[in-house]
Amino acid sequence: MQSSRVERPEQLTLEVGGYSASVISIAVTLVFVLVVGMLLNSVRTNNSRAEDWRRRAVAAEEVAGGLRIVIAERSQALNQRTRQANVLAATLATNRGALQKTKSNAAALSERQRLLASEYARAETERRKLVAQRGALVAAAKALSSCSASLGVAIAQAQQGKPKVVLAETGPQLAQCNRARAKLNATLERAG
Repeated sequence: MQSSRVERPEQLTLEVGGYSASVISIAVTLVFVLVVGMLLNSVRTNNSRAEDWRRRAVAAEEVAGGLRIVIAERSQALNQRTRQANVLAATLATNRGALQKTKSNAAALSERQRLLASEYARAETERRKLVAQRGALVAAAKALSSCSASLGVAIAQAQQGKPKVVLAETGPQLAQCNRARAKLNATLERAG
């Protein structure tokens, strides 16, 4: 029968300054120290990154706060411009209405001007006609007045003594007076 016992190789041990330690426990300790060192380095790096992110977050918050102020100012400016645009739009609508009214008034005034020009032309024609009639009446009245005056002289001479001689000489004057009277009557009839 064989023994079931497994022999263990002897562990390597080192003796340092009166202490003995196995190589395996030294290797495990070194690995442990290396792992702890790496973990500490990783923790330090993570803490450094976290601090960097905190600084970035604070800076971003400050920028965001500044942007909020800028947005508020821009919103106020936009609201003011909107109010100004609304006032200008209302003014434009009012002016457009006034322009339409002015155009219609101008059209009415233009039509009234045409009517007045037409009436003026008719009045001017009537005035010229009246001036011509007046001239004809004045001429006929002067002719009749002159004729009447010469007949008055002839009547005065006839009363002084020679009625037959005066009557013979006044024949052409009577014909001229009759023509002047007929002309005056015709002018008065045309005048209406």
